[in-house]
Amino acid sequence: MVLVPRYSLSQTTTHVVIEVTLPHVRVSMKSVDLLVVDGVEFHLHAPPAYLLRLTLPDRVVDEDAVEESLAALANDVQTHHETIYTKADLPRLIYNPEKNHGTLIVSMRKESERFWEDLDLLGKLQEPAPNQRRKQESRASKLVAEIDSPKSLSAESASADECLASIKYSDSPSYGLFQQHSNVFRDYAREGLTLEMIECKNPDDTLDARSADQDRRAMRLETENEKFDPDRYLNDLCVEEDGDMIFDCAMSMEPHWATSVTELTEKLSKLTTSAVDASTFFTEEESNTLASIPSKGLPDFETLTKEQSHAAFLCLVDVLFSYAYDHRTTDGDPTVESSWTLMILSPALSWLENYKPPYDSIQDVLIWSTRRSIIYPYLRNYNLSMKVVKDVAEILSRGRRTIIRCLLQVHTIMERSESHYLFNKLFIDPMICWIQRCDELDVRAFSNRVLDAISSGAFLAKSTLDLDLDELEQNLLSDDDSDDTKDESSSEEQSDSPVSSDKGFRTMIEEINSKEN
Repeated sequence: MVLVPRYSLSQTTTHVVIEVTLPHVRVSMKSVDLLVVDGVEFHLHAPPAYLLRLTLPDRVVDEDAVEESLAALANDVQTHHETIYTKADLPRLIYNPEKNHGTLIVSMRKESERFWEDLDLLGKLQEPAPNQRRKQESRASKLVAEIDSPKSLSAESASADECLASIKYSDSPSYGLFQQHSNVFRDYAREGLTLEMIECKNPDDTLDARSADQDRRAMRLETENEKFDPDRYLNDLCVEEDGDMIFDCAMSMEPHWATSVTELTEKLSKLTTSAVDASTFFTEEESNTLASIPSKGLPDFETLTKEQSHAAFLCLVDVLFSYAYDHRTTDGDPTVESSWTLMILSPALSWLENYKPPYDSIQDVLIWSTRRSIIYPYLRNYNLSMKVVKDVAEILSRGRRTIIRCLLQVHTIMERSESHYLFNKLFIDPMICWIQRCDELDVRAFSNRVLDAISSGAFLAKSTLDLDLDELEQNLLSDDDSDDTKDESSSEEQSDSPVSSDKGFRTMIEEINSKEN
């Protein structure tokens, strides 16, 4: 089995250095294969099992460049290189057995003296080069053509049962970030485990939008209405006055993505949203996780349509909302319930929601996520939900690396869950790979759209949630008025009794509503 070793990259204007950690493995320098193809494809094989393949952002000096330079020097011919390279400029490999129990250090000279961007986005570096991807796609298309040819579909090679099975599932519902998966939950449904993983009862038999009785979205909204508990919501109206410790911590905490107004203004005035030193942003653990997430089987992100990219951004908002809620309510320290919270608050994870722009908007996603935050978790408070909405906008405004850090934490939470680990394969891992390939300016443009959306008046007013929250609160106020009237008549009869110092519900709700406004 081939393993990807742990590694890190650093650079100067002239060189890039790759440190590859090979702990507890006896390495012979003669057995290590180092190859650079076309100046950008880096291959390192350390027997018996380690293989590292990277696509560098720009060219390094390889044997072809050296041979061209030496030949041009011998013939006194000008080359396209500004500098004459010698064998001393070829990649150098050093083995240090003392560092991290064994480290290979590869130093390579750049053809162009400049700093490279995104060297910390290891998942992006591990994707094949465009020419290699085209070769893989060409081989795959040839294989499909051979399989589909009449000669290969003989009676001996394809049974009637296999044909029927392929017909049966050819129209199966698809889901995932790019709608690439189907029949993932079928075996779990037979064992009765689906409901532990997802709220949608039969995800592999429920289409995302075909008919009224099979529409996942319609079923989701109906289920939410059934599970909404008015009494629980009204009780949590006054949680601010009751001194609930979890609520107080959630509202007052400073999350890792928090920025000052001055910093945010300065950042938005720049061309990119990366206001941090990219080489030192991720921790070692985060970098190792980022490098371990596979990108195999994902679509070519450069060929995504505008609608597909926007749908991915909407799904990102969906996931970030559930993450920000859990992060606040756990004070940044996930619990055993965190994977359930992430799943249940996200329409994409709980019901495999397939967002379809332009019919679905940023407002729709935030409304649906807010609805679920009023229906399912421990704290069902509208003010807390609005704070989470602002968190989502701020995370997006911080740029790709902050978004990736949040998604890596979601990945870790799901990976440790016995019930929800599949969501990494379906949504989180593809999302991490995709956001690394997004242009920072595109992320900033979408972030500005989210900021515009949450600033556009009352688009997230209680009435937009379709849960009759305003009516519930008014009814509570009416009941409180009648109670006050009874209390006043009782106090007139017993004028000597002390006046109660407790606030009525009406005063509390009026204070809460004034804060919202």
